[in-house]
Amino acid sequence: MTVQRSFARWVRDHGVAMDTLDLEAPLDDLEPLGDVVGDARVVALGESSHHIREFYQVRHRILRFLVERCGFQVYALEAPFTQGQVLDAWVQGAPGTVEQVAEAGIAMSLGRCRQMYEVLSWIRQRNEKRDGPLLRCVGTDLPGAFGSPLPALDELAGYLNRVCPDVLPAVETAVAVVRRFHDPVTMRAFARYQELGHGERDALTSALSRLTAVMRRLTFVQRSRGHGAEHDTALWHLRGAWYLDQLHRATAVEGFEAASTFRDLYMAESVLRLLDGDAANTRVVLAAHNWHIQRTPAEGAGRLLPTGAHLAAALGDDYRAIGVTSSHGRTAIVGEPTPQHPEGTWHDAPLPPPAAGSIEAAFPTASLWSLANLRAARPHIDDAESFQQSRMADYFLDIPVFTAFDAIAHISHTTGTGHVMQP
Repeated sequence: MTVQRSFARWVRDHGVAMDTLDLEAPLDDLEPLGDVVGDARVVALGESSHHIREFYQVRHRILRFLVERCGFQVYALEAPFTQGQVLDAWVQGAPGTVEQVAEAGIAMSLGRCRQMYEVLSWIRQRNEKRDGPLLRCVGTDLPGAFGSPLPALDELAGYLNRVCPDVLPAVETAVAVVRRFHDPVTMRAFARYQELGHGERDALTSALSRLTAVMRRLTFVQRSRGHGAEHDTALWHLRGAWYLDQLHRATAVEGFEAASTFRDLYMAESVLRLLDGDAANTRVVLAAHNWHIQRTPAEGAGRLLPTGAHLAAALGDDYRAIGVTSSHGRTAIVGEPTPQHPEGTWHDAPLPPPAAGSIEAAFPTASLWSLANLRAARPHIDDAESFQQSRMADYFLDIPVFTAFDAIAHISHTTGTGHVMQP
């Protein structure tokens, strides 16, 4: 009789149990991560829900291991590239408090928690001590919390005012339209864009196209003058504005779910940009939701392409994705917008029990958290294809776990951050 070799049995025998989430604790227990990471240039760390205390802690502990033991030099966040510049400046010594820069540089309130303050402060202190190579912290996402491109256009205008003021009228045309739908509340900005006339939408798209052509034409000259880095950054602000315009346009035709994957393309390109040119030896840690980092196309209209699918296609084995999830405890969900909280409020909610066929159901819960190397497990088990679900906040998402992720970090019991409203 053939004995069924199950992943549940494998993870009990070979999964690595961890007993601390302390950022400052010794790192020897994380050494098995080296087998997951290998020589990869990009390692993505996920989360099955935003605003979970233990997910921040696990990711930050793994980040420290990847920096100190593996030589990674960039922490790339699911945060706007444009506004995220304040994070990189602050961890390199710029003035301000950690609370101020987390609020300014990280959208969707994801910086409003003690765990994020701790890791940003750790990066700054490490850089101040010059304890190894400079560690950067950058955003990868579309500008304006992906509602309005105004922050990116403001940055672009400042640059063009110095190098090519003749093209500023095109910036002014774009800004005039953008101000018609700009709103600090993301979904209000989307709704206001849909109220624009087709002529206004076309004027914005045309202006962004004109600006892209001019900026491209200036690229080699600006590089020859020693302004290449500044020019490329300005061009990246513009690229974010252009993608965001395409996202707005596509929402009316494809729906928000499909259109929002312009975010994922920009996030992937932002990561790849960190590896280009003089950064040939750069290694990047990307922190984003599990949905974004998965290596596989996602179910949806036209098969949606998350960030990780682009990175896996571009980098192959140089990209590794570590999903982060949990079995028991609490999660955080966003409530309906109110006049007092127009973006919605993060609320505490119970986690449903692990569903049959979910990866969470295979993990033991005796330890604080554990790590399973899916790449190592697959040759030794018979049921890898049976795991077709993983958590997404308070429900389960259809996802081929063993092809979507290279490893899973599993927390036995989770709680919301201090930003999450309790019942």
